[in-house]
Amino acid sequence: MKRSARIITLSQTAWLLMALAILVFSFFPQAVASYFSFGLFQYIGLGLRFITSSTKLPIGEYVYLILIIVLIINILLSLYKLKNKINTITYGTYLLRFGKKLTLKLIQLYVVFMLIWGLNYQKSSEAKSFHLKIDTSYTAVQLDSLSLDLMEELNQTRQILSDSFIQGIQVDQVFNNSILDYAQLKNRFPQFHIDKPVLKQATFPSWGDYLGYLAFYQPITAEAIIRTDIPLLTLPYTSCHELAHQMGYASEAEANFIAFVVATESTDALLRYSMLLQMFTYCQSEHLGLIAKTGNFENWKQIVNRNKLLLDVKVRGDRKKIKDFFIQRQHLLIPASTPLYDQFLQWNKQAKGIKSYDEVLLWVLAYNKSKQ
Repeated sequence: MKRSARIITLSQTAWLLMALAILVFSFFPQAVASYFSFGLFQYIGLGLRFITSSTKLPIGEYVYLILIIVLIINILLSLYKLKNKINTITYGTYLLRFGKKLTLKLIQLYVVFMLIWGLNYQKSSEAKSFHLKIDTSYTAVQLDSLSLDLMEELNQTRQILSDSFIQGIQVDQVFNNSILDYAQLKNRFPQFHIDKPVLKQATFPSWGDYLGYLAFYQPITAEAIIRTDIPLLTLPYTSCHELAHQMGYASEAEANFIAFVVATESTDALLRYSMLLQMFTYCQSEHLGLIAKTGNFENWKQIVNRNKLLLDVKVRGDRKKIKDFFIQRQHLLIPASTPLYDQFLQWNKQAKGIKSYDEVLLWVLAYNKSKQ
């Protein structure tokens, strides 16, 4: 028994030391970027994708399903054990033992999560490699100017895309094109390199209605899993966003920016249009939000009406289809899912939580300025 107890103690100590080492390492973002994000993580991801790419089945979804089932079973077993042991040991003693086990499990979860994905949240900003100076805020004037530019590009790009072409969009072709777009730019942007990229269609897309996602990167299997029940015009940009995560860009703003750059520099009109639709949505929302804070709702209405008039009727139609898709499903969203995800992002150095997605506008403004 003493030897067994010693082994358990040594095991616990090892996990604790690994957790402390990872925590200390996370305070050095440049080292995290060099040795983990563009080092160890790349090999871990490649090894996992080598296994999961052998099938089109999104293994990651089933892994999460199994984990949820195991968690429920363990909770029920713990409650059953509590009921049986409460008569043989004091309640306080049981809680102490349970607390120790739970603490160890959380430490183990922290270590595994950080090593397969979480450390990417701690890496240095990608702004340096693009020679960008990212501001901390934007003005209504900047957003208005960006909105006008985006609307002009939206109209021009939509004219290139025929209705028959859009109606004939195939998911597999979108996935293949997204991967090809990254490959074609890796000489100009070496940081866009990814070995054996994997994009997969979600088997259970309706989960996203309840949890509030269009796609997700599964760190346990290194797969990018994407709902394909979403409006297909959102699919190219979403695919490029998830490929950015697969490369090690954990920040939602950075993943959005990488997808923006790929779409901007690509000759793929569909990807560019998909990106412009998303950027305009972010931009208009933020612009109107700034105006609303001033209380000038007359100006708010004028901007809304102006934008409607400036957008091509087909662009407005495409935006309406996308908007209607989310409106029809918003009642299915589990209320707790949004604040939980918001808190998760804040814990991982994304101070604005879900609003971090919109921060891509700061990157876009800086990128456009660098091109002038």
